[in-house]
Amino acid sequence: MKKLIVIGVILAGLVGIGLWAAGVYTSVRNEGRTQEIHLTAVYKKVEIKYGQWRLGVTDQLGIAREKRDAMDKILVDAVSGRYNKPGSPQVDNGKFFSAITEAYPDLKGQLDVYDKIVAYVAEGRKIFAQDQIELQEAIAAFNTWKNTGSLLHPMFAGWLFPDDNLEAYNGNKPPLKGQAALEAMSRPIVGSDTGQIFDEGQDKPIDTKEQK
Repeated sequence: MKKLIVIGVILAGLVGIGLWAAGVYTSVRNEGRTQEIHLTAVYKKVEIKYGQWRLGVTDQLGIAREKRDAMDKILVDAVSGRYNKPGSPQVDNGKFFSAITEAYPDLKGQLDVYDKIVAYVAEGRKIFAQDQIELQEAIAAFNTWKNTGSLLHPMFAGWLFPDDNLEAYNGNKPPLKGQAALEAMSRPIVGSDTGQIFDEGQDKPIDTKEQK
């Protein structure tokens, strides 16, 4: 009789552990998918807002869609700090204007438009930086969630995530998924000088000279 009681207690314990593990698994699965869907949405928002900002510049200048490639490069350079004033994060109006008029000579006389564009670019850069910070904070929250919690939580989270619910779109190519998507999202978009400074561990003055 005692033997049967012991066996019953052991079986009940195993069933209880199994139910607990199943509950943890279900909770981790559901929360992880929610986190991934949120991360994907944040990443898409950064892309959409940045893309609309760039289109907004060309729209304000009245540049036809088929002639926007040069402006795209100018805007990328502006975001990365190419036209910054020495020692300042502000856009150097002279160099920025020169780049636009060199690409679009017909706009040379529209100085009133340039003033609006400079303010628009400065605000766009600020918003883009804030959006990237939001994305990195969401990634940090996801990684913290995945690696902390109860005894079984990190194990289940490590097995399950990141999975294909996490997507990072890469132009017209098929979206990156899972770990590849997380790695792509984790790379901040910065100017080439910034990347070099962090690689070398040494700051240097901002270079506003034209690149050849």
